Amino acid sequence: MKKIALIIFIFQFSIFNLLHAQQQRQYVSWGFTVGPNLSSYIMRVDPLLRDTLISDTILNSLPATGLSLGLFLDYHITNQWYLQANGTASLEQSTLRYSDHHSHMLTFGSDLGLSVFYRHPWRGGHLLAGFGPYFHFVLYSAATEGINLYRRQIYTDPSTGKSRFAMSDIHAGLGLTLGYEFAQRWLVQVESRFGITDILNLTTPGTYVYPFKITFGVGCRF
Repeated sequence: MKKIALIIFIFQFSIFNLLHAQQQRQYVSWGFTVGPNLSSYIMRVDPLLRDTLISDTILNSLPATGLSLGLFLDYHITNQWYLQANGTASLEQSTLRYSDHHSHMLTFGSDLGLSVFYRHPWRGGHLLAGFGPYFHFVLYSAATEGINLYRRQIYTDPSTGKSRFAMSDIHAGLGLTLGYEFAQRWLVQVESRFGITDILNLTTPGTYVYPFKITFGVGCRF
């Protein structure tokens, strides 16, 4: 009798583990998001440059609206946790204020990120929360006047005095995403990204630029 009870227990335990494994199966999904963004940056200028460049040490900018289009690939570890690799093409705008000048900036670039996400069931869908690092590549940048934060002087011709510039190629930061996934796999989300590296690349130490943006997106998972 004890053997039969033990066999039944092992059988039930095996069925439970099998069902649990099926519920927690690993799989891959992908999708896209699109929506507007608000971008800006905080700039700290070394005091040695204040007399020659600008009068302020701490600068900020007026955010402006841009557009972001992203693709993502998710590796679902369990029903609740997954890893996401994402890539985003973004058009960003903002206006830097310094002294008595305003310099409107427009940049086009791409983000590559890796985040850890948690999904929590709620009202027939899932609440989403993700966090992780990202890298931003500047492909094009233009400014109406004055400082272009994404260009750096790399050479000055001694005979003509003309300067050659190069684009700041990359910066890194951290991102936080909050969203909701409907039962039909449609998504709505808000994503914030804050740069933690220097992108100005001036020769004078102590000058830093911290770009940040907030993206409002809708998307779909397949």
